[in-house]
Amino acid sequence: MSLMELEMSSKDLLAKLRGVLAEADLLDGEDEKVFYTKGFRVGHGKALAVALPRTLSQLWSVLKVCVDNDAIILMQASNTGVTGGSTPNGEDYDRELIIVSTRRLKGVQVIDDAKQVIAFPGSTLTELENALKPYKREPHSVIGSSCIGASVVGGICNNSGGSLIRRGPAFTEKSLFARVDENGQLQLVNNLGIRLGEDPEEILDNLTSSQYTIGDTPDWDGKLWAENYAEKLRDVAANSPARYNGNPEYLHDSAGCAGKLAVFAVRLPTFDTPLNTTSFYVGTNNEAELVQLRLFLLTSLSKLPIQAEYMHKGALDLSVRYAKHIYKAIRLFGPEKIPELTAQKANWDKLVRRVAILPDNTVDKAIQITNVLTPMGLAGRIPSYMDLYEHHLVIKTDGGDAEELAALLERFFSTRTGEYFKCDEEEARDAFLVRFTVGACTICYCDSQGIDTNERLLAFDVALRRNDTEWRLKLPPHLQEQVLLDSCCGHFFCFVNHQDYILKPGCNAVAFKKDVLSYLETRGAKYPAEHNVGNLYHASESYQAQLKKLDPTNSFNPGIGKTSKRKYWQ
Repeated sequence: MSLMELEMSSKDLLAKLRGVLAEADLLDGEDEKVFYTKGFRVGHGKALAVALPRTLSQLWSVLKVCVDNDAIILMQASNTGVTGGSTPNGEDYDRELIIVSTRRLKGVQVIDDAKQVIAFPGSTLTELENALKPYKREPHSVIGSSCIGASVVGGICNNSGGSLIRRGPAFTEKSLFARVDENGQLQLVNNLGIRLGEDPEEILDNLTSSQYTIGDTPDWDGKLWAENYAEKLRDVAANSPARYNGNPEYLHDSAGCAGKLAVFAVRLPTFDTPLNTTSFYVGTNNEAELVQLRLFLLTSLSKLPIQAEYMHKGALDLSVRYAKHIYKAIRLFGPEKIPELTAQKANWDKLVRRVAILPDNTVDKAIQITNVLTPMGLAGRIPSYMDLYEHHLVIKTDGGDAEELAALLERFFSTRTGEYFKCDEEEARDAFLVRFTVGACTICYCDSQGIDTNERLLAFDVALRRNDTEWRLKLPPHLQEQVLLDSCCGHFFCFVNHQDYILKPGCNAVAFKKDVLSYLETRGAKYPAEHNVGNLYHASESYQAQLKKLDPTNSFNPGIGKTSKRKYWQ
């Protein structure tokens, strides 16, 4: 196709999309698109336009236009992914690419006496939590460690692990999704286990208006979560990780699809909210001691705790210095306001870029001035533990199980160098707030220093063997000397380690990453653990086979997992 023909084709595609969407809901200006074409952490590329449908029916119409005009579809929820999988990757696609953002497709339907929910594509974990609070129920996943504002459907598509020990990776066999079949035809597949009608328009109208009866189909019951996960964690002698992306056990339709389907809704379980919880804060300078504590508690507790979240001192120091504004904003406004504040900052950045004399990171520099001038703002004994200890662990359990956990901690530390305290309400709140901020601390540092995160920030999302005797990634000297700063946190009982490295100027990030992955393989680790392959990791052969089965024409998110970007996977 000639350049002139390509331009005419692109104009025709945009015109057809404008026939479906309001003018303000189709973005084709470079400044307008950048919020969607650049990842929160890494990733950036070229898109012809960004479509923001406001209804499920509009979403279906947008997909039809894209498929009929042979355009690539990149589904994007909150754009909080840490492996770049929800943004374009470069400019070497063989067709025009349309980002379809589901941000405006919010909605949660509480069903089955609040024992289950149906979540729409743009619903966030915070929205789902708030919808269930009146019923004293909570969702499978709670607000994540690396992505405040994360979407429910995005979690399912990525098999996100989350921090809840007893529930495992996000998973369901029940969803409503669109796919492109091997003949290039768009299909709407209803595997929700709910009768909604026959044709797509009827199905989407009935779902949107809740015009259906639950439990009236043979496949109403089905697997909605990783029910055997806690049992897997207790097998501390196993020479394999408890969870990792691409695990065939957790791949089904939308679950683990990595953007290879357009997901309209997922059906998920809910759980009783604990009447009260108790948190314990652990500090030690001995990593081996912490690993021994994990084994001791996993094999000794009659009931596993709710969460066990690790933070390294370096990650805490970076968070308190460079990401303080995030945990303070969450505490002041609530997590539901963070996506709105992030979008507002993007608008400020856009305005700054129009002023030639100002650096692009002017807003970030202003934020950091505020961070320098304001107090740490962490309650009670947390600051003193930050001064004393290298390794930090926060364990939350049901109030009724706190006595047993306290007794085991007392017994364990009676002969060791570490110590612990039982958190009061403010200490528990702030411990988890700063833990959830750690995921952004390296980004905040890079933004404030004008460092391109795509060149010098490397994030490793690692599932360690359940019987591994080490927790931290201990790089060979030739790799360690290339590191300017690093940050480590993780879901400790699951042995899922999130390690960020900011490289020194001039270092070869590609070579560094290759060497680190080789090191991880010597430890029998799997990667990624829970953030999906994105555009940073190679999908395994078995995972590639699943992705090709879901999307035989390679119309959705081509290139994911370092696969082919070309039509029909050529």
